[in-house]
Amino acid sequence: MSRFTVREATKFFRSSGADCNETLVQEWMNDTKTMNISYGVTKSDFISFDMWNSARGTAYENGISDRERIARLLVEINELKTEILTLTREKEGLEDQLGIMSS
Repeated sequence: MSRFTVREATKFFRSSGADCNETLVQEWMNDTKTMNISYGVTKSDFISFDMWNSARGTAYENGISDRERIARLLVEINELKTEILTLTREKEGLEDQLGIMSS
């Protein structure tokens, strides 16, 4: 038996600032096995949910295959390369505006 209901956890998480619904909280409860003798939703439950939710869809998500993890990391690398290029161009444009010669 779970130590709190999906509805209780969802209400607590929302009051703590999480953007979630009961379906997402149920998925977290199923994935993390929130079984315990104590009762009531706590701050540590919120932290656990937040960390779990933050990792979803990333290379750091629990339970994904190595192949999926590598694919997600490659996407992340490409996004970072694009961001670096954009920032480099922005920096050069600002330096040109200020008349600063880059080294």
